[in-house]
Amino acid sequence: MTGVDGSEAALRAVRWAAGEAVRSERPLRLVHACVPPGHDYPNLEVTAAEVREAMWATGTRRLEIAAEVARTSEPTLEIEAETRTGDPRALLVDESWRAAVVVLGSRGIAGGGRLLLGSSGLALAVHGHCPVIVVRGDRTRSGPVLVGVDDWGGSAAAVRFAFLEASTLGVPVTVLKTWREIDPGGSGGAREFFLRSLEKHIDRVAAEFPHVVSECLVVKGRPGRVLMEYGERAGLIVVGTRGDSGFGGLLLGSVDQGSSGRAPCPIAVVRPGVVPAFGIRDEEPLSVKGERR
Repeated sequence: MTGVDGSEAALRAVRWAAGEAVRSERPLRLVHACVPPGHDYPNLEVTAAEVREAMWATGTRRLEIAAEVARTSEPTLEIEAETRTGDPRALLVDESWRAAVVVLGSRGIAGGGRLLLGSSGLALAVHGHCPVIVVRGDRTRSGPVLVGVDDWGGSAAAVRFAFLEASTLGVPVTVLKTWREIDPGGSGGAREFFLRSLEKHIDRVAAEFPHVVSECLVVKGRPGRVLMEYGERAGLIVVGTRGDSGFGGLLLGSVDQGSSGRAPCPIAVVRPGVVPAFGIRDEEPLSVKGERR
């Protein structure tokens, strides 16, 4: 499902969603939200009913343009479109009940290393019932799916979604974990500890996708900087929403004051529980006491 607001960013999201729908053999649903006026406009000699009619006509036209863009990109795609009345954020969250993925347009990355989702994207990241993919720019290069991992409980759904996408796209998966704690025994020891723990979890997921090539990376550094660096070579970035100082913190707070720039590719945000996750065993943590992610 894709939200349509008439912007170029939304149309870029429509193109991306069209390809996603065809690859996954699903129809594409386009939705436009009309926010109803709360009163008449006597000074403008126009009634609320007239405003609603004009807004509805505009929404219908925007959906027609979006459908044309989708069909130009994927001629065989099955498309349905609907104009709905209400707050776009609430409508998109409601639509997410019936969607496999919600795709939106965005401007990129905010200052301080925060991923800029916009109000609708943030609402979906927090309250949505399926993964949300935020598309920025028109870069369509092929690359691995990059998934950032914090604690396993908050990242299992994101990892599974990353493997699902990679299987559909025919690309490998890169699983990335960062840490910032000073290692008394030397950085090599910390890296090996985290890598062994990460690989143990990832092996269970990878077994479900034998045709997807995967690698695990553990990198010492700030999550925002590391994600953008490795994201330059990715075709899709996947993150979870849990954690206020790791990859999840990129969505809801500042985790890296030194990171700036633009999101290099589409970004998928996956809440725990919205994608069937594999068994999580608490006795095999990905982090140790005192770790600052």
